[in-house]
Amino acid sequence: MSETQKIYHCLNCNTSENDIPLVNLVYTGKQAFICSNCLPLLIHHPQKLIGKLDGAENIAPFQEEN
Repeated sequence: MSETQKIYHCLNCNTSENDIPLVNLVYTGKQAFICSNCLPLLIHHPQKLIGKLDGAENIAPFQEEN
């Protein structure tokens, strides 16, 4: 009997966990993964993830305080 392991992919670029580290997200009760290369998009430009991450349109980009 063989077990198949689910391979996770970045929600933005679709790179697999076998190729790059992924960060596990939970947002609005749903699990998603984003790679370390695409993580800055989530932080600084979440609007670029609209259509890829449910509710991305509701995430405010990080604003550095001066």
